[in-house]
Amino acid sequence: MSRPDLIDMVPHTAAKHLLLKLYLDRWFPILGKFNTRLNYIDGFAGPGEYAGGEAGSPIIAVKSALAHVQKGTLSSSVKVTFVFVERNEAFAHHLREQLAKLRVPSQFSINVVDGEFAAVISEILDGAEDNNKQLAPTFAFVDPFGFSGIPFDLMRRILAYPKCEVFINVMVEFINRFLAHPDEAVVSHFPITFGTDEVLKIPTRSQRRVGQILDLYRRQLAQYASFVGRFDMKGKKDQQTYSLFFASNDPKGFLKMKEANWSVDKSTGSQFSDAFARQSRLFEAMGVEGLWDLLAEKFRDQTVPMTEIEQFVTENTDFIPAHARSLLAEHEEEEDISVIPQPGYNRRKGTFRSDKVSIRFDKPKEKLF
Repeated sequence: MSRPDLIDMVPHTAAKHLLLKLYLDRWFPILGKFNTRLNYIDGFAGPGEYAGGEAGSPIIAVKSALAHVQKGTLSSSVKVTFVFVERNEAFAHHLREQLAKLRVPSQFSINVVDGEFAAVISEILDGAEDNNKQLAPTFAFVDPFGFSGIPFDLMRRILAYPKCEVFINVMVEFINRFLAHPDEAVVSHFPITFGTDEVLKIPTRSQRRVGQILDLYRRQLAQYASFVGRFDMKGKKDQQTYSLFFASNDPKGFLKMKEANWSVDKSTGSQFSDAFARQSRLFEAMGVEGLWDLLAEKFRDQTVPMTEIEQFVTENTDFIPAHARSLLAEHEEEEDISVIPQPGYNRRKGTFRSDKVSIRFDKPKEKLF
């Protein structure tokens, strides 16, 4: 079979793959510590590489797990099953060739499946349900080029299993363009993708169509996942191209994805733009004083365990606990807070060990000047 035409890697695709790698680098060792089986699903796997030789998502996933096996942070007793679904025969063949170059341990089961994502994964879930079996902890990466073939009901079924998560590319630019298409065959895909007919009402509203599309998809996911995050990808003209939604019922998984987001975008933890890919704007840490205002308001005149502060920051703000620790260190110097260590714990100033300290949020002091 001849070599397929490979596409060029663009900056926002590289950022997407970095997000994936950063999360999987956390996911494999954490889940592998408490489970004997793990599943990784790539619903639109592609050929495994780009025109410049850059690795595709399947190679990134296998190498992430392999690195942990080699470091000893993923036990040899943990069986990892990879399912790479690809409907393009030439892409699937090329992907098999790329995967064959990797030397993997016997605990890995690598499967390239020719077919449509929805049909292949539905069959797997049907088999589990028919045999009354639980699905092992699963991370499903759903990265289509377009808006069809990703039925929302399938996301719901995956999230119904404990410790199963989805990372979905919602191509909002395409959706916005075709949502009012005159061909009913085109429009009929949207209620399936969103799991509701409400999406069809969006073109009748004049403002914030992109925002309404993304808000609706988030609300749909939030019915079945306790934690939903979003990371926006923008094109050369800084236009909204697609958004990556992460959905999980595990607070620790949600935190680890937020940490990955902030590693890619140190300004807001929420976006990447090709328009600014070569500039430092997205990668320079900016002040997070807005977080301090939230903390001071939420916990005013209270003594709060550090674990509670971390939970609040993770689940109710755009920030991560590392930001809170940095701010607490600053405000401890300014005597805006008091740090109360547990009895017998010899604390070093400026440190905030989660299970060892509580924070007293004191009343702001009047300034003389």
